[in-house]
Amino acid sequence: MYRFKAFKRKHGYTLIEVIIAVAIFSMMVMLGTMAFTQGLRQYKNILSKGLNFWQNAKYVWLTKNIGSMIDYYVQSPYSWGPFFVGKSNYFEYVSASPIASSLPVLSLVKVHEKKDKKYDIIYYEKPVYTMYYEDLINFYKDEDYKKATHLELFKNLDKVKLRYYGYNIQTREYNWYENYNALKQKILPTLVKITYQKYGKTHKLIFGINNNSLEKSIYFYIYMYKGALGEKR
Repeated sequence: MYRFKAFKRKHGYTLIEVIIAVAIFSMMVMLGTMAFTQGLRQYKNILSKGLNFWQNAKYVWLTKNIGSMIDYYVQSPYSWGPFFVGKSNYFEYVSASPIASSLPVLSLVKVHEKKDKKYDIIYYEKPVYTMYYEDLINFYKDEDYKKATHLELFKNLDKVKLRYYGYNIQTREYNWYENYNALKQKILPTLVKITYQKYGKTHKLIFGINNNSLEKSIYFYIYMYKGALGEKR
């Protein structure tokens, strides 16, 4: 009787099989990388469009807010006049187009200088109800705006300049001013201009004011009459 010995075959991979496997793996890695890169690119595009949309939305809203500035007359040290104070680093007014309520608001657009010499522009608002002159002024002076509703308009700007186009009651002419006080001039400004620089590019935003005191000058005489009777606001 013959005995047959069972031989175990040693399994291995040929060079061709290894090359094919490496090629398939490399292709899978390449396709995965391409898919990830493409997805990341699309995500960045969507994110960029979203940010641009939000920035444009803020600009449209700010245009409406400033354009809806109203003649809010108060008794001040300069007698009766519509409230608007414009300085080199902020401007304050009363608007009928708020962001967080349905009532007219005291609005403040302020330029904040940061430690790194960059600038942010932030909008603040508070329901005006029946504020007096001191209440309006103290909103900025006493930093009451820090407790108010706010919205970041622009961030990390290199330079910012605010200018106001309005009527000068002394010279009897319209011009651009670095400081404009409607309480002194008895009339709201016609335009507000924000010039800012970012990434080496200069941008100019000009906002028109629809409700101007020229069209409602009769209010001045009405409030003057009230002031003569001792009524104040």
